[in-house]
Amino acid sequence: MKKRSNLTLVLAVFLIAVVMLGRQFKPSVSPNGTTGAKTEIHFIDVGQGDASLIVSGDNVALIDGGKQSAGDAVVDYLTRNGISDLDVVIATHPHEDHIGGLVDVLEAFDVESIYLSDEAMDTRIYEKFLDAIDAEGIDPQFPDIGDTIPLGDSDAVFTVLAPGANSSETYGNDPNTWSLVMRLDAEGCSALFTGDTTAQVEQDMIENEYSLLNCNVLKVAHHGSRTASSQEFLEGVSPEFAVISYAKGNSYGLPDEEIFERLEPMGTQIFETAEDGTVVLTLSDGEVGVAS
Repeated sequence: MKKRSNLTLVLAVFLIAVVMLGRQFKPSVSPNGTTGAKTEIHFIDVGQGDASLIVSGDNVALIDGGKQSAGDAVVDYLTRNGISDLDVVIATHPHEDHIGGLVDVLEAFDVESIYLSDEAMDTRIYEKFLDAIDAEGIDPQFPDIGDTIPLGDSDAVFTVLAPGANSSETYGNDPNTWSLVMRLDAEGCSALFTGDTTAQVEQDMIENEYSLLNCNVLKVAHHGSRTASSQEFLEGVSPEFAVISYAKGNSYGLPDEEIFERLEPMGTQIFETAEDGTVVLTLSDGEVGVAS
């Protein structure tokens, strides 16, 4: 009996040691269950709209949220990926297919900070969006060209490339021209989020910030409309990967064929949410991968 007791004690000590070592060397886990040093970009299929989720370690950002009718789907997608709060929310411009779903997001998650285009629209959904921000007790910020937005305590950072303060004075009353254009740098890679910006704004970026345009990943502007993605702009970006977010059979006839004709000769791999569903790209060690 004494020998069995000693053996039991030895086994117990061994098991405790194994557990402690397992805790000591357990890899860090990001909110969506991945491990290791990488950043993920989820181009969420929200139909005719935009919603891009960026996860870097324990830090999370969301750029746009699709239409109001897509709000539940966006909330569900974030929840299924283990996300409970958001460090950064960026609303590129006040059109409903970009801000509508953010109303549900703000009601469902704790949000640390929110960044908006500097121009507003007198619409019911935009008022509802502002009410949701106010209900969360968040003071929205209105970034200018050159401003940087850190993603929590990760190394990932956004840089604002357009449109600048008082964008309606510069570009007129087309809300698409007010779209915040954001460059993300993370893990030695870069991605460009363009909202619904136009060729007019692109030309200013070409003239003033050309060195910042070159990126691995491009979220194609305005759902693949010919009103953006000029040849010169795309040559400046020279993306390895491009994602077009739209709904099949949409009433606008998007995306326009010209966009493919400009991107394909550059060797860009093009994804379409209407055909491919949600697209997830990984940024790690200077390389972009496609999540399976």
